[in-house]
Amino acid sequence: MNVGDVIELAIDSVAFGGEGVGRIDDRVVFVPFTVDGDVVKVKISEVRKRYARGDVAAVTVTSPKRTEPRCRHYYRCGGCQYQHIAYEHQAAMKKQQVIDAFMRIGKIPLPPVADTVPSPMIYNYRGKAEYHLEWTSPEKPVMGFKDTTGATVVDIDRCEIVHESINGAVDRFRNDISAGGRHIRRTRTTFWSASHRTAESADIRRSLTFAVVERPVKGKVLYVPAGAFFQANLSLIDTLVDMVIGRSAGSSSDALIDCYCGSGLFALFLSSHLERIYGIEMDKRAVRCARVNMKRHNMSNVIIVQGRVEEVLQSHVFDNEKIGVILLDPPRTGCAGETLSQIVSLNPRRIVYVSCNPATQARDVRTIIDAGFRLVELQPIDMFPQTKHIEVIALLDRLT
Repeated sequence: MNVGDVIELAIDSVAFGGEGVGRIDDRVVFVPFTVDGDVVKVKISEVRKRYARGDVAAVTVTSPKRTEPRCRHYYRCGGCQYQHIAYEHQAAMKKQQVIDAFMRIGKIPLPPVADTVPSPMIYNYRGKAEYHLEWTSPEKPVMGFKDTTGATVVDIDRCEIVHESINGAVDRFRNDISAGGRHIRRTRTTFWSASHRTAESADIRRSLTFAVVERPVKGKVLYVPAGAFFQANLSLIDTLVDMVIGRSAGSSSDALIDCYCGSGLFALFLSSHLERIYGIEMDKRAVRCARVNMKRHNMSNVIIVQGRVEEVLQSHVFDNEKIGVILLDPPRTGCAGETLSQIVSLNPRRIVYVSCNPATQARDVRTIIDAGFRLVELQPIDMFPQTKHIEVIALLDRLT
């Protein structure tokens, strides 16, 4: 097999990351924009000892799991990877990808993975999106998302997975640039879905002195720094919160540590179920928002601590506290080994680990298991329809 060859290939699965997988001459071949059941003509673009990559030249047999992408930019834009796959199969694939990650990386022979919780909205669900800008023209920059190679920006006039209010805001932003109303040549800009502002909102915005957005969750409004992380699926965030509550709330006398607590999303809704909650967050603006959110909703049993998780855990602040549950929701890179050691040393009866990266989550869960915990459940939640990403809640109990 050589670069430039055209081969016929049957696709038998889709790998974590979104590429279809076929095999020929004992070599794995990865092909984007395919799905199991497809038979395709593939032009080989890369050849290695154990694997190759190629691009679809033609679809010879169309899989029944294939569907028509809604977005006209889909095959160029790198934002989505699964729009060509029927949604029910996306959910099934993501479950299998979680199983594969925990078997391969976590070394767990039979990981307890539940069926994926599907998203009620599979398009127009995102409440936040970061757009890239390339200033090829002062009046009309290229504005959108990186292409499938990550090298250039695809000009996106309409994104099918963001909320319609974001599409409207992007149009207004473009028009403002064309009219000369914006002069700062930034290379990225973030848009949030529209939210209802009140007189109280204006007062809180002034008091915080930095840009914030309001996010409605389960009938409450949370304030979040405009540049911070927040769960993006507007139609599934309430369910995610309920699932975390169900796995974290135990004995009311337990104290819970919410590591990487952000603006206090989980802590806010857990506060009525537990006697004491400690939230740890490094970002100073998120900490200020979290404290405002707790005060507004009269959650006096929640203490927000500013600092790096591993440093706060090492500071002995919890030495005289009985920690029943530790909740983790780290960045995609997962937890540092030092952080996991500190968590285990607190001897919680339960660890609830929320992650959007099954690979780093599987690595960390293996470490926790080796320290004396049992993996009870892995619950995938499809916070990211049409993309390769998947949220997973891992539940671990201490062995007695």
